[in-house]
Amino acid sequence: MCDPFLGFFIPLLFAHLLTDFALQSDASVQAKHRLPNLILHGLLAGSLSYLFVGIYTGWEILVGVALTHSLLDAWKLRSKKGTSLRRFVIDQLGHWIILALFSWAAIYQFGDFPGLWTKLFGWSYLLILAVLSGGIVSIYVVSFLVELSFEALGIKKSLISPGEEDSEGAAQGEMGIAEGGRIIGYLERSLITLFVLVGYPAGIGFLIAAKSVFRFGELTDSNRRWQAEYIIIGTLLSILFGTSFAYLTAWIVAIIIP
Repeated sequence: MCDPFLGFFIPLLFAHLLTDFALQSDASVQAKHRLPNLILHGLLAGSLSYLFVGIYTGWEILVGVALTHSLLDAWKLRSKKGTSLRRFVIDQLGHWIILALFSWAAIYQFGDFPGLWTKLFGWSYLLILAVLSGGIVSIYVVSFLVELSFEALGIKKSLISPGEEDSEGAAQGEMGIAEGGRIIGYLERSLITLFVLVGYPAGIGFLIAAKSVFRFGELTDSNRRWQAEYIIIGTLLSILFGTSFAYLTAWIVAIIIP
């Protein structure tokens, strides 16, 4: 039986991930430096939280999430301490902890699972949101973690030949597809999540082997050592983060299923 805590936390987390990743572009991130846009971003987070929890008398959810989301984002925009990776991790952990506190408070305020969607669709609703949340984390959040890890490690794109760098660590040749490495990373982690959720972790090994075969030429070319090392580091980081979050998603799914 699903823990009552997850009945509130999963919809809140899904709303947060939609707001901060799936529905947010690079342009909107830059726009948050202006106060009106920062407030609108917070209101979007609060509105989606209110919608997905489905408690229409719970206006406190909208106000609370909107206010705390805006304040935490304001801190991140103004903070210059540490690396970008450190600020990103602290920011996301802060959001998740606040949502967890809201979830505990909601149990005492509203009782166990009073949301409209949970009443209509039961545990299936939470299961779908949990899997979608895991997918967003695997595709988008891990992408940021990989990119910011390169920065934290001091590996700069300027060390790779122009036209050959990619934020996922998969270097692109002059004839490579634009954003090809990033798309490969998305597909790679999506497959990892799928393999873990269906109980076939051995598929991850086949995926790594297949990718190694396709990139064998790049990895063995001594004249492209920087590019090869860039690929290896990016791939290993992507697989490490992707697999970790895939198993976290599988653990939550196992709790939800009655």
